[in-house]
Amino acid sequence: VEAIEAAIKRVTAEEGDDYLVFVVSDANLGGYGITPEMLQRALTSDPKVTACAIFIAERAAADMLSSALPAGRGYVCMDVEQLPNILKEIFARA
Repeated sequence: VEAIEAAIKRVTAEEGDDYLVFVVSDANLGGYGITPEMLQRALTSDPKVTACAIFIAERAAADMLSSALPAGRGYVCMDVEQLPNILKEIFARA
């Protein structure tokens, strides 16, 4: 969560057309004491920034986390070959 907050501050430190932050996780956030609510607050802390989490993990954990986040903020990637398509979708929404 601290890394997300730091990335959001850093990306907005300079003027830009768009501000994007990508978080890639194995979705084992509960093991670190991170709740979906904490992740949501971090990802949506600056409305200028499109911050998204991509979960590469066991399907149930990844689905639970991505569904707990606002639309367009959480993605499940069960096959790394899907990653370019997920990134393309995020860029299209930004």
